[in-house]
Amino acid sequence: MRYIEKELPIEYLNTLAMKEGNSKKPVYQMHKWWARRLSSVFRMMLIASFSSVEEDMKSLWEKFYRGADFGAPLVLDPFMGGGTTVVEALRLGCRVIGVDINSVAWFITKKEIEPVDLEALDSAFEHLEKTAGQQIKEFYQTRCVHGHQADIMYVFWIKQAQCTDCGATVDLFPYYWIDRRRDIETIVCPDCLHIFALEQKNVQTATCPRCGTMFNPAEGISGYGKFTCTKCGAEDTHLNAVSRHGSALSVKMFGLEYYCPICESRGFKAVDEEDKQHYEEIKARFEACRDHLLFPRQAIPTEGRSDPRPVNHGYTHFWQMFNERQLLSLSILLNGILQIEDENIQELLLLAFSDCLDANNMFCKYEINYHKISLLFGLHAYHPIERPTENNVWGTRYGRGTFRRCYQKMRRGKVYGHHPYERRYPNGRSEKVFVRNEKINGRLSPNFAGLSDGKNALLVAQNAERMDFIPDDTVDA
Repeated sequence: MRYIEKELPIEYLNTLAMKEGNSKKPVYQMHKWWARRLSSVFRMMLIASFSSVEEDMKSLWEKFYRGADFGAPLVLDPFMGGGTTVVEALRLGCRVIGVDINSVAWFITKKEIEPVDLEALDSAFEHLEKTAGQQIKEFYQTRCVHGHQADIMYVFWIKQAQCTDCGATVDLFPYYWIDRRRDIETIVCPDCLHIFALEQKNVQTATCPRCGTMFNPAEGISGYGKFTCTKCGAEDTHLNAVSRHGSALSVKMFGLEYYCPICESRGFKAVDEEDKQHYEEIKARFEACRDHLLFPRQAIPTEGRSDPRPVNHGYTHFWQMFNERQLLSLSILLNGILQIEDENIQELLLLAFSDCLDANNMFCKYEINYHKISLLFGLHAYHPIERPTENNVWGTRYGRGTFRRCYQKMRRGKVYGHHPYERRYPNGRSEKVFVRNEKINGRLSPNFAGLSDGKNALLVAQNAERMDFIPDDTVDA
């Protein structure tokens, strides 16, 4: 009888799981996946599955923190998702079969378990930065308020709708805050779009220092799918405006956040004529070479959707979720990655590229209280917003979700694969326990037979209803 058939050490395991839920191990942060299962729980489940019921709980925890040799049993997960079962089984020396109908799940898991030469990986990234990265960095340049050359971190855009009554073009601001810190609020004027700061909190009435307009930063004219015309006061819905426009609503660039390496600080500013001209030049370059660029042309599927967004907001094709600078930058980056000859390294960089799409599209917004961009898939939906924020695709010193950050995140996952660890909490303080003789080292087999010939992992992208490729009575757990 196996230990798991009797019980699991739930009490302490629950403590570990609650801690891990707020800070997952690096290998599970390499790419977004919904409903990530907790590795500490799965590790203990596997240990309990291959331990005798006659063992005591102390023995199980020794295996948890020191590792164990179970003689390479075969583990099957027919719904592997983000790969938790696969990763934890390999750490414990098991052979493993992972199946999932979602090809993204298959690819994420594959890259989580395949080993890589970290020096070769870094060398490829450095080459990519000198080629594609340098081009992209030039697209995200501005001048700070002191006139120095600075890196754009985020570009602020606002959607516009036409009033059905008076025909005015309305900027759909849900509020006029740009950023809120402890003792300072950065605000955009609804009239002239000047960006300025006030050294006070919870401002009720702000006065624009440029045009004199008085307004409440909290009271925008758009929200809950409706807006009010700033000229005549007529009310309408976003969807009506989309219908009249015939496509997704237009957007206007009005401000940005930058990092100045000379000032060594971040700052906000309204876009100036130089910024606008720079963007127009990028648009012209995009249009000149768009037929040769690597971005998706396919339509957004309309059949079988439980959520009409973003199609009902006028988005018919996936490329419309990005602006021209993003499409050009991402295409240059993807092309650079595809030039890398080492397949394993190329795929790892593709994983980082895929992950960075979450923060490099026009469905992200700036979180004014946290001073960073939100991610598209923070919600399990395509949620169009009134005030999209454009990220710096390659990245600079600060910023979230850039390719540079996603590469670093992916690399940390591969470092963890060389030296996996568990955590314990003596006296409530976190402590890493590196498990000797364990690695995440997947040797992929193209078929079941290979699992008896030196390979230890078989990953299959298909429906779990078809499992006839696995012989009867061969799976141990």
